[in-house]
Amino acid sequence: MLKYLIRKKNFILFIGFLLFSSHVTAKPITLILDWLVNPDHAAIFVAKEHGFFAQEGLQVNIIAPSNPDDGPKLVAAGHADLAVSYQPQLLIQASKGLPLIRIASLINQPLNCLIVKKEGLIHQLVDLKGKRIAYTSHVEGTLMLNALLEKAHLKMSEVQTINVQYNLTQALLSNRVDAIINGMRNVEPLQIQFAHQAVTVFPVELGDIPRYDELIIIANKNKLSDPRLIKFLTALDKATRYLLSNPEKSWQIFVKNHPALNNELNHQIWQATLPYIASHPNNFNKNAYKKFMLFLQQKKIIPNALANKDYVLKLI
Repeated sequence: MLKYLIRKKNFILFIGFLLFSSHVTAKPITLILDWLVNPDHAAIFVAKEHGFFAQEGLQVNIIAPSNPDDGPKLVAAGHADLAVSYQPQLLIQASKGLPLIRIASLINQPLNCLIVKKEGLIHQLVDLKGKRIAYTSHVEGTLMLNALLEKAHLKMSEVQTINVQYNLTQALLSNRVDAIINGMRNVEPLQIQFAHQAVTVFPVELGDIPRYDELIIIANKNKLSDPRLIKFLTALDKATRYLLSNPEKSWQIFVKNHPALNNELNHQIWQATLPYIASHPNNFNKNAYKKFMLFLQQKKIIPNALANKDYVLKLI
């Protein structure tokens, strides 16, 4: 009888080991960031580094791309599972037939802004006439800049635009340009101020352009049955709630694993980002997405409007 009980106990332990091994050795999920690691990605890294992904049995490989446009392309081609992107970019790519769909939001409101040096010649939007303005993304930069110019009764033809390939801060500090667009109000103004230059910020407000999600997570719409996606979103939701309830503890978790970012500038960016973080990353505003899609069609950025179901989804 004793031998039988020992064998039974060992069998149960063996089965438990197999189940545990299967649970933690599931195929890793690959997530491509939109740019270098920064506080905009706070919820993702809290989920990874505080163990929320591990609790769901996930190993998440997070990759910072050499080219910010790589993520959506890799997801569309099936070479990555997820990518961090932007709602305007997603809508344009979806309208071109790429099989991409939004499954979560990290920042669910616009952060885009135009930034000038306070000591310069631009004190109000009308002063932009004839000035040099740097941008990163042509479509988004043109869209946001045009919205601000319209407020000042100016046209795009009345300013000079320059693509600086994600070197916005340096372009302004070196006086290569008079203003920059596509900066995020929680990042670039602080970077420039830390370089001892006072700035004036002209944010893109909801009255200038319909509401949109600044930072989203996209998946391949042909692979939504992958059970790892639900696990990922469950962990992200837990991490977001923890982050917003424990911002300083979360900061310490973040910089412990990214010591190069442990400085006062990034700490201030972290604090400035918190008010903009989507408190429920899985949710989205159906009417806002539809309205922004129609806005892009009206501005002739896309030829035809898509239905929400074609590019945005709430999985859980």
